[in-house]
Amino acid sequence: MTALLVDLGNTRWKLSHAEGAAIGRVVDGSYDDLGGLRAAALGDADGVNAIWLASVVDAHITGLVSTNLQQALGTAVHDVKSTDPMPGLVSGYRKPEQLGVDRLLAMVAARARASQALCVVDAGTAVTIDFVDPDGQHLGGFILPGRRMFRECLVTNTSIPCDTEIEERAVLGRDTPTAVALAGRYAVVGIVERFVAGPKSLFPGQQVNIFAGGGDADDLMELLPPPCTQLDHLVLRGLAVIAAGGVS
Repeated sequence: MTALLVDLGNTRWKLSHAEGAAIGRVVDGSYDDLGGLRAAALGDADGVNAIWLASVVDAHITGLVSTNLQQALGTAVHDVKSTDPMPGLVSGYRKPEQLGVDRLLAMVAARARASQALCVVDAGTAVTIDFVDPDGQHLGGFILPGRRMFRECLVTNTSIPCDTEIEERAVLGRDTPTAVALAGRYAVVGIVERFVAGPKSLFPGQQVNIFAGGGDADDLMELLPPPCTQLDHLVLRGLAVIAAGGVS
């Protein structure tokens, strides 16, 4: 069985095909180009007999995409929800419906690669940080503004100059744009370090595997404590795991 995987993220859509529990070539685009999503799905539709979709956008766009793909490919769409059972993972939210399905699928993708304690960092439009114990129990996590949102919030609400030139290799900010950019990075790293190492660790005496994904993961890799693995397209990878295991 070949599965088409669709990730409707905060700002862009992504599409790939499952190759077992892995993913193939990824195509992405903006929501101004939903026709491009349909074209990408039809361009490699041979053998597709299942569609797995995860969405964090509004119900209108999700419904449009789902209906369009079902009509184009003639197969049902499995719209994965936060309340669905997940392979090897249990949601830690008191109200499971409030936990973004993108975060759950990122944890599923990481869990498929490591059975030890996990920290999963997804650095996109927003940055999410989640912690999972060795039994697959999600302990909870954090949500921060992503790099661009962090900067825009400060620029919009203060007199900080709208300057985008950053000293990328700096340790401390010696100009305002660099100080803002580094603060956003170190905020993420500080949270991770606080909960995976030292006397306040969630996992005392245990090795914690850190997985980082999202468009801004490159900015964090040298700063996050080891062992840290960069894993792109976390949501699609989580969908592939579910498609391979038949969990819906």
